[in-house]
Amino acid sequence: MRVSPFDAWIAAATGQSGEIPDPARVADWQLAALGRSLDHARLAPFYRDRLSHLPAGFPDSFAAFAALPTTTPAELAADFPRFLTVPQDAIARMVTVATSGTTGPPKRMGLTDDDIEETLDCFRVVMAVTLEPGETVLILFPAEKPDSVGDLIGRGMRRLGANPIFGDPTGNPARLAEALLAHRPKSLIAAPSQLLAALDDVAVMAAARATLRSVVYASDFVSSELRGKTANRFGCRVFDYYSATEMAYGGGMECLAGSGYHLREAQLYFEVLDPGSDAPVAAGEVGEVVFTTLSRRGVPLVRYRTGDAARMLPGPCPCGSPLRRLGPILGRINRTEAGWTVSNPDKGRGTP
Repeated sequence: MRVSPFDAWIAAATGQSGEIPDPARVADWQLAALGRSLDHARLAPFYRDRLSHLPAGFPDSFAAFAALPTTTPAELAADFPRFLTVPQDAIARMVTVATSGTTGPPKRMGLTDDDIEETLDCFRVVMAVTLEPGETVLILFPAEKPDSVGDLIGRGMRRLGANPIFGDPTGNPARLAEALLAHRPKSLIAAPSQLLAALDDVAVMAAARATLRSVVYASDFVSSELRGKTANRFGCRVFDYYSATEMAYGGGMECLAGSGYHLREAQLYFEVLDPGSDAPVAAGEVGEVVFTTLSRRGVPLVRYRTGDAARMLPGPCPCGSPLRRLGPILGRINRTEAGWTVSNPDKGRGTP
């Protein structure tokens, strides 16, 4: 089993030679990167006000960084212009996303050309887990608009040397079966909702079994039931790609060992916090996934709450990577007067 391609990517980004990075050196690099990121974040009015009290050289430890307040999706939605560190005409891609479970204003996210460049590189590495140069990948995410998710995935695949083909984003089973037979892709990238109808279609199942080596799910929660059903019906490996719009579409990807997400450690710093406070949970405990951007130019985010429940896994991974991984997303955090619970959204659910 080969080591996750994230390792060589992170090693190079953190100034290390070789294919496998030293976790201690990655941590040292991240601590310095957090300092640079906070300096940049203070260019945004929102963080200038919030972080103005920090001393020079902050943070000198991860514990010191963990004392900073978190940023919530509601704050981003309510006050988006104050998160910008560049003029609005420097934003190459503006994204608007409805805020899940609320009636508040939608969230917005802006990406500069440099931010998009990092996302393209991320997609290249993500699909290197299951795709080889020269192979075809079928993408169901819409790609008509420049810098849309589908367009970015396709461009990332071309950097890998793969051949991206775009299918019907509605997930129409007849059109999906036709695309699978016509292009014979080795991998299929889709949101869970795009494949729900296809998983019960005999023609799609036959076409998938004849060509697919893997399905990569992205965008929505993926239940264990859906993973099992997909693997059983399509006869292939199933991978879950963890991402969010606020992450610039890239967070982490499972490797061939299927033992947690290898993280985008050179561009995002991840924590798992107590949903009822801003404090990290003990190692291995379930909490809320929080991330800080390390190199974002347009809209930096500091300790941004995702609402996702998971636990951090220690290295090494069975694939050989010594770096930490994020365990599977267990569901969404629900806060109540009595504390907090985890619920599984309907998106992506299925039965074997």
